[in-house]
Amino acid sequence: MSTLKMSNFARLGYSIVFPLFLFFSAVFCMSTRTNNLLHLSILLLLLSLFRQDNRQALAEVLREQWQTWTLLVAFFIYFALSNLWGHTPQLIDSLLTHGVYLIFYLLLMATLLSSPRTRRLAMLSVVAGITVLSLWTLIVDHTLVLTARAVSPENPGPTNVIDLAGYCGIGILISCMLLKEKVSHWLYIPIIVMLIMMLLTQSRGPLISLAIAIGFTLHLQVFTRRNLLIVGALAVLVGLVLFLTPVGDMLLARFEELGAQSGLRLSIWRHTLAEIANQPWLGRGFDYDLDFINYSGEHITTTHSIYLGSLLKGGVIGLLLLLAVVACGLWQAWRKRRNDSRHSLAILLYALIFMASQGMFIVSNPRETWVLFWLPLGIALSKGLMAKR
Repeated sequence: MSTLKMSNFARLGYSIVFPLFLFFSAVFCMSTRTNNLLHLSILLLLLSLFRQDNRQALAEVLREQWQTWTLLVAFFIYFALSNLWGHTPQLIDSLLTHGVYLIFYLLLMATLLSSPRTRRLAMLSVVAGITVLSLWTLIVDHTLVLTARAVSPENPGPTNVIDLAGYCGIGILISCMLLKEKVSHWLYIPIIVMLIMMLLTQSRGPLISLAIAIGFTLHLQVFTRRNLLIVGALAVLVGLVLFLTPVGDMLLARFEELGAQSGLRLSIWRHTLAEIANQPWLGRGFDYDLDFINYSGEHITTTHSIYLGSLLKGGVIGLLLLLAVVACGLWQAWRKRRNDSRHSLAILLYALIFMASQGMFIVSNPRETWVLFWLPLGIALSKGLMAKR
């Protein structure tokens, strides 16, 4: 096989294999077999670079947003080096490997989403994966989710129902983006499934994040007659679910507990700031976790905020690097807001608000944070397409 044919075959290969990874990684959280699809996608991307056109296309992606890619490399290297003062130098290689995987993940996202031929397939793969996971959970774990706000050990998705609800918010916004680019009425089916799953988890954070993201970014586009009719129909459906099932009373009770739960989060955040007080600039190192009993009697190991997690592990410098990466993503999404009807901005804003009170850190092997943080960032970094009307 000639080099040209091999490069074309490789390009076609990662255009198919990477969407498969997006689908299966949404369904099977932290699956080693699923990660093999990412490894194959990266290999095919590298093989495709034997062709000059493919090299030029990738170079253009890097050149147009060189500040963002430079900051990402600095971010990964810094947190890898934080293992030195965290007294775990053996983890440096592991963290650098995670960083390389994430760089290639974002490059693959930016490449596929910037092409009309592959953009829709990649985004549909994410929606399909989250929908399948939601259906599995609704069929098998609905009682457990409703009564204990938990999932069974056999559930392939995130172990935390809040993260599952976060998935659903991402899937709903991506579906709305796809609907704007090309009207496909069947996309309302996964939107309904994911919305029901989100409500069943009784999670307030994703609902609040979704409302803010839509209210602050999509408001100029959503108030059309067709959209108002669709929203009205969805509101009736949601109302029936809340009225005819125990979900309504449980969700209301969850919001009534908001004050007490906020106090718990604030106590964790105060303890985090106390932990970082002695090493404010460099932090405690990448492998450092919280380890204390809260006033509620709960054993706390996570900061419940990726921003405070970055501050704890990497100090002020680490937090500033994360905020710089976030700022670049927001700037890119804002620049193309006219072409993609602000959906990229809505998806990233949703993720940033949601992760402000959830999670610990974002550099790892593929797991829920890849869907909840890195996927929205990859969408923001891709080129926008003119929405079809």
